Amino acid sequence: MAGTELDVAYTRVANEILEQVAQRKFNATQLRIIMIIWRYTYGYRRKDHDFALTFLQQLTCLSASTVKREVGLLIKSKVIIVTQKETSVMPRRLSFNKHYKQWTIQKSGDEMDCENDLFTSAEGSDLPPQESLNNEIRGIRSSTSEVSDLPPQVEISRYQIRPPLKEIKILKKSFKENIAMFDNFYEIYPRKVSREAAKKAWDKLCKNEDFDPVIAIQYTSNFAETCKLLQTDKKFIPHPSTFLNQKRFKDYEVIDPEGLAQEGSNGSKKTGSILKRMLQEELMSGEPSPSPMAPELPVGSIPEFYD
Repeated sequence: MAGTELDVAYTRVANEILEQVAQRKFNATQLRIIMIIWRYTYGYRRKDHDFALTFLQQLTCLSASTVKREVGLLIKSKVIIVTQKETSVMPRRLSFNKHYKQWTIQKSGDEMDCENDLFTSAEGSDLPPQESLNNEIRGIRSSTSEVSDLPPQVEISRYQIRPPLKEIKILKKSFKENIAMFDNFYEIYPRKVSREAAKKAWDKLCKNEDFDPVIAIQYTSNFAETCKLLQTDKKFIPHPSTFLNQKRFKDYEVIDPEGLAQEGSNGSKKTGSILKRMLQEELMSGEPSPSPMAPELPVGSIPEFYD
C-alpha cells in the first residue's frame, strides 16, 4: 500500500491542536467529522473547503441525520466555522477553527453544563428517572442515545429499521449533486466547446465510485491556471469531453506539474533547427555571421578552386 507512506501524502496538524482535541469532550462522530475536515483542508494546505452534507456522509459512512446534527453542534461550539453559506449551486464552505480558546466544548474533568453537553439530546426528558427507565424497558424512547460508531443501519436497529427505499433516495440525491457540479467544471475549463459531449462524459464519471467531483474540479482549476501561465493557444487545449474521458485532470495535482514555465524563463530549453537558431542570433546581434560552408578570405587573395 504505497498510499500509507509519508512521502506519498500526509496531513499536517499542529501538535497543540491534537492535544486540545484529545482533552475535549468530543464524541466519536464529531472526531470523525473533524478528521475529514482536516484531510480536505490541511491535507491540501488550504484554510477551507466545500463540504456538502452528502460528501461528509459518504466519507464518514454515517447517516445524513447524524452528520447534520453533529456538524451543527460543532458549528455552534465554534470548532468549525462557516466561511461561505450554501447556495442552490454551491455547497457550504467550512474551515477548522484553530483558535481553541474560542471553543465552547468542555474539557474532561470540568463540570457538565447541560447547555453545552453534546453527549445528550438538546431536549431533555420531563419524566422522573424511574419512570423514564420503565419507559425504556417497555420500548418507549424518551431521549436520544449516545452517538454510536456503528454504520447507520446497525446504529438505529434498536428502534427502527431504515427502509431500503430511503437509502436509495439518499444515493440518488448524492448522485444528482455530483451531476449538478458539471456547471462548476465547465465554467473554469479554459476551452468552451462541445458542451453536450462534455456533459455526457461527466455523467459517466459520476457513476464511478472512485470519482470525486470536488477533487476533479480542483485539478481542472490547476490545469486552467497552467494553460494561462504557459499562454497555451486554445487550439492546443483538448476538448472538455476528451479531457474528462481520458481523466487528464489527474495529472494536475499542482499547477504546471512539468515545470515548463520555469524552463522557459531560464532559457535552458531551445527548440527549432540549427539554421533557424543561427538566423535568430544574427538578427539579435545585428551583424551577419559567416557561413559554415564558406571560409573567410583575406582582402586581395585569390580563392582556391578544388577539383
